[in-house]
Amino acid sequence: MPPAPLFTPPSERLFALAADLATPALIYDLPGIRAGVETMRRDVSLIPDAGLNLALKACHTPAVLREAAALGLGCDVASPGELDLALNAGFAEISATGPVFTTADFDTLAEHGTTLDCDSLDQLDVYGRHRPGAEVGLRLRVDLPGALENSATFAGDSRFGILPSDPGLPRVLDRHRLRATRLHVHTGQMSPDSLRYKTRYLLTVAEHLPDVATIDLGGGFLHLYQDRASAVAAFTDVAALVTGWRERTGRPISLRFEPGGALLTPYGYLLAGVRSVEEHHPVLGTRVVTLDTSAWNLAPWHNRPQVLALDAERPTGPALLAGCTLYENDYFGATPAAARTVLQVPDCRPGDRLVITATGAYTMTNARWFNRIPPPQEHLFDGERMIEAGAPLTTAGAAT
Repeated sequence: MPPAPLFTPPSERLFALAADLATPALIYDLPGIRAGVETMRRDVSLIPDAGLNLALKACHTPAVLREAAALGLGCDVASPGELDLALNAGFAEISATGPVFTTADFDTLAEHGTTLDCDSLDQLDVYGRHRPGAEVGLRLRVDLPGALENSATFAGDSRFGILPSDPGLPRVLDRHRLRATRLHVHTGQMSPDSLRYKTRYLLTVAEHLPDVATIDLGGGFLHLYQDRASAVAAFTDVAALVTGWRERTGRPISLRFEPGGALLTPYGYLLAGVRSVEEHHPVLGTRVVTLDTSAWNLAPWHNRPQVLALDAERPTGPALLAGCTLYENDYFGATPAAARTVLQVPDCRPGDRLVITATGAYTMTNARWFNRIPPPQEHLFDGERMIEAGAPLTTAGAAT
């Protein structure tokens, strides 16, 4: 029997309690997050000494981060501000990578036991001059074969990362007596085959760097988990690669993954009020439903969400789901190929309320105030109650 899908649907109680909320509101389904983390952790545990780190760029909501830390996730941060969030949330393991950290940031990271994964030779040189002889991580660029590239990957053409073959890399490491203990890649969305390829590639690089003890394979799990059985098969193959490498080299090696979207996206629900319905727009040629919140301000990366009526099941039909700003392409469901994406939207009229799924990640972290439209109020659903996200949590899932 194939493994169950990663996503766990929410209980009906979540939507019943949502009926009492003012719009717009963003709801995080904590039981769903817990179930998703447990499923993903079980799959990743097929690999010896592998762990999950939440990419903090996906979520900056302290209550959600405290929940993730209490579930035993580590995290990866991209800035001093994200480091502060991670420390306050209580994450036991923190990794860091980003294009620009200052020497003061280097010291702060070291103070908290976090090794920086430098993503350019310039940054590596600055780090080495400031902290000679220290441990350091390397964010690398990986040239994926053409068959593994697509519109959602960033590999050899990425802005970020050092090429392992760059002759300047060993010179900088030697000049400052730096010990490379971590390798880190992120190539956008990942397929089972690209996971296998990246593992082989990085294990080969690690053989030439005797201090490397951790390989971080990044995120991209939304694509990886399109078919969970294929993901599990890839993890099984990665486990064999790691075991073989350990036996061949006599060295320990640990793997880390840092999904953000796959851990949180499915478990966020954006509740919005309908402000206007044009049944047939004279220029756009389709129904246009305008909400009291903005895709441009909140959801530039949320491709093709499902749109539900809050009060009852209703027939759906094609429509553009528009945000409330004066930006021409303020539409939900935009894709890299089309800013105006027609979605299946329930029959509705002004005053009705809709739920936009798949908004649990990269929503508030992308939030902007165009036209001074305020962001939605955030709420946590703990399985029984709806709690404002600002309320302190005493333990995972429990409110004071």
